Amino acid sequence: MASARTRLVAGVAAWAAALGAALVVGLTAVGAIGAGLLGPGQQPLTPAEVDARLASAAPAPVDTPAAVPPTDPVPGESGTAPQVIATDGGTVLARCTGGAPEVVSATPAQGFRVQTEDDDGGPRVRFRSGDTRFEVNLRCADGRPVADVQTDD
Repeated sequence: MASARTRLVAGVAAWAAALGAALVVGLTAVGAIGAGLLGPGQQPLTPAEVDARLASAAPAPVDTPAAVPPTDPVPGESGTAPQVIATDGGTVLARCTGGAPEVVSATPAQGFRVQTEDDDGGPRVRFRSGDTRFEVNLRCADGRPVADVQTDD
């Protein structure tokens, strides 16, 4: 019996020694990585050191692009910059070209569908979702698109 007990104690001692050795190797590896493999790692700068380095740094040269000459507008496409007209049913991007309103794009809100028409009264955009309808009628005033929005709930 004494030999079985001795073997058990010896096995537990060997396991504890292996555990200790693995712990020492692991901690040494973590310490080496944390300190850098080739010596002490770089320490963070203090706020004063950061300020000093920023003050002594020369500003980087800035490339300025050459001036681009203005281009002549394409005939028939002159108009105002597009204006955003937002409704709960969606968004219309419109501009005035030659005194007439023009729909650049119409994007429905989630759950809505869009329909664009152009008749004698000017362009019209409809956003629909079930029984809810938003109708956007466009006209130009002082060269800018103006919207008349009607809602049917």
